Amino acid sequence: MRLLRRLLLLVLLPAVISPTSANDADDEFIYNGFSGADLSMDYQASVTDGLLRLTDGMDTKGHAFHTSLLNFSGPVISNNSSSVPSFSTTFVFAIVSYFHNNDSNGGLAFVLSSTKNLPSSSEGGQLGLPNSTTIGNSSNHLFSIELNAMKNDEFGGTDQYNIGINSNNNAIPIASSRAGYFTSDGEFRDLNLSSGAPMQLWVDYSNVSDTLDVTIAPYSLSSIKPTRPLLSILYDSSMLPNASAYAGFSAATPQLWEAVFTRHYILGWSFKLNGEAATLNYSALSLQTLQELVQKYQPPHHPLPSSSYKTILRALIVPTLVITIGICTIIMKVLMDRLSNSRKAEIDWEREYGPPSFTYKDLLAATSGFKDKMILGKGGFGSVFRGVIHHSKQMVAIKRVSPESKQGMKEFIAEIVILGHLRHRNLVQLIGYCRHKQQLLLVYDYMPNGSLDYQLHTQHPNTTELQWAQRMHIIKGIASGLFYLHEDWEHVVIHRDIKTSNVLLDSEMNARIGDFGLARSHDHGVDAHTTRMAGTWGYIAPELARLGKATKATDVFAFGVLMMEVVCARRPIWVDNATGDPHALADWVLAAWRDGSITVVIDPRLDNYVEEQVDMVLKLGLLCSHPLPHVRPCMRLVMQYLHGDAPLPADLQAADTLHSIGVSHDQDADEPPMSCPPTTITDISKGR
Repeated sequence: MRLLRRLLLLVLLPAVISPTSANDADDEFIYNGFSGADLSMDYQASVTDGLLRLTDGMDTKGHAFHTSLLNFSGPVISNNSSSVPSFSTTFVFAIVSYFHNNDSNGGLAFVLSSTKNLPSSSEGGQLGLPNSTTIGNSSNHLFSIELNAMKNDEFGGTDQYNIGINSNNNAIPIASSRAGYFTSDGEFRDLNLSSGAPMQLWVDYSNVSDTLDVTIAPYSLSSIKPTRPLLSILYDSSMLPNASAYAGFSAATPQLWEAVFTRHYILGWSFKLNGEAATLNYSALSLQTLQELVQKYQPPHHPLPSSSYKTILRALIVPTLVITIGICTIIMKVLMDRLSNSRKAEIDWEREYGPPSFTYKDLLAATSGFKDKMILGKGGFGSVFRGVIHHSKQMVAIKRVSPESKQGMKEFIAEIVILGHLRHRNLVQLIGYCRHKQQLLLVYDYMPNGSLDYQLHTQHPNTTELQWAQRMHIIKGIASGLFYLHEDWEHVVIHRDIKTSNVLLDSEMNARIGDFGLARSHDHGVDAHTTRMAGTWGYIAPELARLGKATKATDVFAFGVLMMEVVCARRPIWVDNATGDPHALADWVLAAWRDGSITVVIDPRLDNYVEEQVDMVLKLGLLCSHPLPHVRPCMRLVMQYLHGDAPLPADLQAADTLHSIGVSHDQDADEPPMSCPPTTITDISKGR
């Protein structure tokens, strides 16, 4: 009996005392500590007292991977058609730093990689992962969960401690959040990733719902995983490894003296394909060793100064404190006065236009939480989302102005004040607006056929649905809208950004001018006061580029370029693929006219066009984009030409009279804008 007990003890003892275990299967493993672990490690990575240490000191990095390949192309236990299986992993980590509150402690990342030999960056901001020189290399296909303990513009200038989801070594994560967790009451609590305290992170991907969840909590809560993840996104399975891959960790510290004592540790790790990762045996983790390391790397204790030093310090600190408080008080008063004046201006326009038409909750519901799948387009201003107002079932377009956009509150107010009062069949209709904290949102009629730019240049490169009759109808519609803005409304409105991407098409292909964020208005008979150049290169008139002064004539110039763009399906400025030389659309059209073959510039996708109409529109486009503002016709004359109520000037038929289109002359740049009497050939020839 005694012999039998000894034999059992010899068999069971290794399993009892060993904190490390790994499943031999290709889809699951667990490490309750790393003593004797079969890991592939490089650079500074090593195992010490049961801890996996990835870095050791300043400007160091380290990688550690589970040795066996994981089969990401194996059978999928789901009804989903995805070829990538679900997976789940959890690990306990700690970042121990002498300066645990600074912003330069590097960070670590959980990695799925097609290779264990990562071509590492030397920069701590890259977390030991490949830098931009290796981005796009298929052999380095990466999926990573990044735990950043440093501020870095490459990560979008996010908070000091943040967690991000990344793929293929992108400089900016797909999604990121300030490091923290949600309590059972829904309260968010921040986490200091480099505090030295152990923390646990969970990563769960489901190929049934294509969702990726990332959850983190302090180690004291590790037995209770928060029910609400920190990050939860719809994730494209094509960005995950689609064959065999290695799972592991990467970490780095930057080239800064503050990080000289920064070390990144993993205490335990569990992973499983097609299921939930096994729970770690927390009693087997080397917590005592970690606590000793944290104490070892605490800043040295300095004794309090003696009473004489205290007297000197008090004599220096008190006057400095008084002066500082006084300066801060003055600064605060100035800022409060400015804020008060700004708020008063905002109240004035809100009183004129009315209170917000929609709540943020309304627009959040209309766009399914501003999901990416609802995005219609993006620009320098922010993003435009498709939405359905729930109570009215009305389809709308919602522009969410980005806080970083050059179009700030001033342009937001301009769009509401100007477009909110305009009513015309060829202008986009503003339905309402919403302000919520830093969010600025504008709600418009939905235009199902998108922008004119999309129809001309993007939708069908070899064929077109825009035949000549539709294009002529669109040109007349834009002209009608501009005529209303310049001459037919109670005030003059200068749009300042007429271009094909700002012309939208409704369900019947009617043109609607939109985006009035740069527009300015003034009374009839009064000179405009705009002195800052605005617009888009290729549509900007010479005098606007020189003087920064927008007038009705600068809008007409842009419309002239737009007319030629509609006929030719060429952008205002393009680069010759053969020579690399830039070309201006107006120069190209004029050269063809001078050669007696103006119709060769017509969009080759057009079939049944009326040659006389095309000829007229191209020549009118050249006239409207004349370099001298006083030569350009007003929109009233443009409307007459387009509708056949007045012929183009007879002498305009000679191409030589426009031989210097696009060339500006100093002596005429300051002349007043055009007037409405018909233009003569003498006017056109002047200054050319």
